[in-house]
Amino acid sequence: MTILSSFPLSPRLFQLRPFLLTLPFLVSACNRLEESEPITETRELSSYARKQVVDISSAVRFYDNQEPETNADESREHPLLWVTPEGWKEKPVSQMRLIDFTFGPNDEGECYLSALPGPAGGLAANINRWRSQIGAAALTEEEIDKLPRKNFLGGPAHFVSVDGDFKGMGDAASAKSGYRLLGLIHQAQELTLFIKMTGPKELVEQNAAAFEAFCQSVQFRKKAEKIPSH
Repeated sequence: MTILSSFPLSPRLFQLRPFLLTLPFLVSACNRLEESEPITETRELSSYARKQVVDISSAVRFYDNQEPETNADESREHPLLWVTPEGWKEKPVSQMRLIDFTFGPNDEGECYLSALPGPAGGLAANINRWRSQIGAAALTEEEIDKLPRKNFLGGPAHFVSVDGDFKGMGDAASAKSGYRLLGLIHQAQELTLFIKMTGPKELVEQNAAAFEAFCQSVQFRKKAEKIPSH
């Protein structure tokens, strides 16, 4: 299992660490629910030990009944700042999507930023995964190397633009025809950042400039610097 803390984190990328530490456990946590460990040893409780209370609720035992803090410290702030394009609707942050938008008359377009530890499977695998989601053939390493780059967070990011029938994580029967996918993939030593935009081709064309502006607006949070945003 790859744990983010095994990578040397730069000060800026360290800000994303709280969001990424939970990712490796998403799959393993499901399997552990079925595991059991027999009790094979016992010990005498010391007279100095705190008295054990058995008949209490889980909320009390694990402090889930505590009131939330009114003054969240800086570590709870979102590690990124950005400008939300006009007309785009911001959705709540999730473990897999650090920034999430919908756009269009019926919210049929979406754009989100996500991050995974380390190389996240590799550049070619991720680009071709996106292409397969929209019914496009896989690219070779040589073809991927010829893809355009855009500046993102001070470094190069591979830019992807492909049209087709978008099925996302579903099957071919659920594919939506006439879609376009735009994406950026930025690889760093510690993690890989993704920005992915999908929607009907005409709608995505209309929002291409907004996509570019959003990508360029993303920056790491600084104590003394704020930008107009969400």
